[in-house]
Parts: sequence; structure tokens; C-alpha cells
Amino acid sequence: MTEITVTTNPDGYLKIEAKGHTQSTVCAAVSTLLQSSVRYLQDLEEQFPHDLSVKIIESDK
Repeated sequence: MTEITVTTNPDGYLKIEAKGHTQSTVCAAVSTLLQSSVRYLQDLEEQFPHDLSVKIIESDK
């Protein structure tokens, strides 16, 4: 099962965590959506380096 957890705060803070895996189109769709969003943010960072900073932290796992 793929589990998505979204944490929000009243100030607009938003955190999205994805865990797990399934052999289905649902897992592929979730992966594609999240990876595309990160790539889009990286592209925006290149266009607007004074307005946006994207930090990718690689895990040792």
C-alpha cells in the first residue's frame, strides 16, 4: 500500500510524505505526480533564483 500523509498548519505550511509501494498504476501515478512537482519547482528555482530555493536532501536508506 502507498500511504500519503499531508500535514498542514494555520500559517499555510504544507508537508507531504509518501511511504510504501504497490505494483499498480496507483503507485506509478503517485510517483509521477510527486516527481513532476519537484522537477517543476527546480525549474522555477532556476528562473527565479532570488525568489525560490529548493533543497533536496538525499537519504542514506
